[in-house]
Amino acid sequence: MFKIGKIFHLTHVVKDLAACDRWYDEIFAVNRFYHGYEKLAAREASLLLIGDLVMEPVMLAKVPDAERTPIGKFLARFGEHFHSIAWYVDNVGAMAADLTQQNLRLYDVTGKLVKPPLRAPAIWTHPKETHALLEFAVSGDYIADPRFQPGWTTAPWREHHPLGIDRTSHITVLFGDLTAAKTLYVDRLGGKLLHESETAGRKRSAFIAVGDDTVIEAAQPLSAASPEGRDLAANGEGVHAVTFKTLNLKRASEFLKSKGQRIEAESADTFVLNTADSFGMVVSFTDRAIPNDPR
Repeated sequence: MFKIGKIFHLTHVVKDLAACDRWYDEIFAVNRFYHGYEKLAAREASLLLIGDLVMEPVMLAKVPDAERTPIGKFLARFGEHFHSIAWYVDNVGAMAADLTQQNLRLYDVTGKLVKPPLRAPAIWTHPKETHALLEFAVSGDYIADPRFQPGWTTAPWREHHPLGIDRTSHITVLFGDLTAAKTLYVDRLGGKLLHESETAGRKRSAFIAVGDDTVIEAAQPLSAASPEGRDLAANGEGVHAVTFKTLNLKRASEFLKSKGQRIEAESADTFVLNTADSFGMVVSFTDRAIPNDPR
């Protein structure tokens, strides 16, 4: 048996980590608690907090044969784009055994296929089988996450920053069929279906609570011309967007515009940043509550 806990990080592949780090500092006033080089993965990365969410911008390291690594192949295929979702799990070995029994392939940090019994601190799935690249890791084995420290709070972003980020609303993952999404996140990973909705002519959505604090929006595009449809056509199933819940949508929009960020799309309760300003990421802000959200 295994239990999924907090989200570990949302990974984002970029071409210029220094420039991306400066953007995060300027826009979100992040708490960066790691910056370093991982030899096995041939990558440089940061770990930084925005409210309750850890982002991991990753850049391919300038070392020989880096382009042959999983990150190098991802960058060549997709460019700057969301890469994967990582969660903490209480028992990686038990999870590996369970997922292998469900005929899912698992990999290590170098992209090598692994099989139980495992003592590794982390495992990765095959994105074709889980409709996005997923990582599961034991907390404490990599780095001291500030969210587990006594007195940690999201107050700096919620109460003192102009964006007024209350929490991460949801992470959007694209699916060709919502049935597959419910099979993965509810049946295989023990999540709970919270709400289903349809945006006319654009997408069908299933909001699913996963682990301690994450809501996944599994989205099935209804139009090839929609943002979700274009991303699905260009890049296939995978992580599409992150949406932050703000306490003041108008103030958040005005602040971002004052920082030179362009609004790509806007409605009464949500707006989206131009991906050219956010290093290929689809970043949204909303003041809408997800029905039945227990957080």
